[in-house]
Amino acid sequence: MKKMRFLLFLPLVAISCTTNTNADEEQRRNDFASYIDDPTQISFDKMEYDFGTVKEGEQVRHTYKFKNTGDKNLILINVKGSCGCTVPEDWPKDPIAPGETGEIKVVFDSQGRVGNVKKNVRVEANTNPSLTLLTLSGVVKE
Repeated sequence: MKKMRFLLFLPLVAISCTTNTNADEEQRRNDFASYIDDPTQISFDKMEYDFGTVKEGEQVRHTYKFKNTGDKNLILINVKGSCGCTVPEDWPKDPIAPGETGEIKVVFDSQGRVGNVKKNVRVEANTNPSLTLLTLSGVVKE
């Protein structure tokens, strides 16, 4: 009987240990479904950022600036780093009108990343193509 309770309890533990990131992304897809099939255009000031050389353990912060260069509202569906060391801290969650600008703030944690580093930030939006890759690179010294 105890084994049976444990087996029934195990899936609940697994579900409770996951993050809401996928749920948030799915909710945004549902909320802005009408925009996804009606693409617009996004233009970044710079899609690549070279942070130069930093000491291991330092955090690098960078802000990618962009503009909605299309004629429809721009929706950022999701913004993700390529790994846990590269995290988008802040990005617009509301529609961005044509001609308006926005910012994506990213933090890179160099702890344990000695050497040449090249990380990506994936921006999914109602654009064509729907995925834009931003790059963060540099050298981490011990």
